[in-house]
Amino acid sequence: MQSPEPTIAAAVEDCRKLLADRSQTPWLDARLLTSHVTGLDASAVIAYGDSILRHDLRRKLYDLVERRASGEPVAHLVGCKEFYGLRLRVDADVLVPRPETECLVAAVIDDWRTQAPRVLDLGTGSGAIACALAHSLPNARVLATDVSIAALSVARRNVEALGLCDRVTLEAGDLFSAVPPGSTFDAIVANLPYVGDDDAHALDDGVRAYEPHVALFAGGDGLDIYRRMFGDAPRRVRPGGALYCECGPFNARSLVSIARSAFPQAAVALHTDYAGLERIVAVRLPQAGSSDVEGRPL
Repeated sequence: MQSPEPTIAAAVEDCRKLLADRSQTPWLDARLLTSHVTGLDASAVIAYGDSILRHDLRRKLYDLVERRASGEPVAHLVGCKEFYGLRLRVDADVLVPRPETECLVAAVIDDWRTQAPRVLDLGTGSGAIACALAHSLPNARVLATDVSIAALSVARRNVEALGLCDRVTLEAGDLFSAVPPGSTFDAIVANLPYVGDDDAHALDDGVRAYEPHVALFAGGDGLDIYRRMFGDAPRRVRPGGALYCECGPFNARSLVSIARSAFPQAAVALHTDYAGLERIVAVRLPQAGSSDVEGRPL
């Protein structure tokens, strides 16, 4: 007697089991991959769980599960990632947007919600930060730069898809080299590489194998690029402006020291991510003619 065709729910459960020892989020991965293959949104995958999964779709699903089991990011497999309520296109040319980076975005939004800031996003990658800020701060104007032409191509598609072309400008170049001479900003936001070259072993195998190393590694302690950035940053931030940098909990205190050396009159604050780990260094400059700034001292 021929076995009955498996249902969507059965396929999701089978995929979960196959990924149980290969992923920290096997059920979520299985559901997202099934959603991608079937064209159903995540809630519909559950609602239509008793529906039969066609043979061709089942084969495609298991091919993706096999790739996921080898460490390939789900975002690469489905071609997109949710970030700060936005659906962003991603591929192997950009770092997959992380939840902790949403904390960086939130810090900027909290400070500039009622204003019309000119923002510089250094190392934009997929454009996640630039798009999230422009979407949440309707009066902001964002210049987003990256040294990678391939990454900027991804960012451009995201900016266009979200209808933000009138407020997000993309330029190619290393750090401030892409910025017009003399241009200054109210807020500079940077999620630059911050993993030490000798710390690759500490990364997830999938991250190390599939995500661009140019977006991950930055010298012995992971702060070489930030040192270069802070060397030029004082000429680029307006009085009363601020810088916001994502880093790792392992080098956050070192980045604070770098920031203080570059901006001795500024208030430097260290913010935690969703997991309570030190992740965001915020530097607030005094207004012109004032030495008083707000910020939690460290």
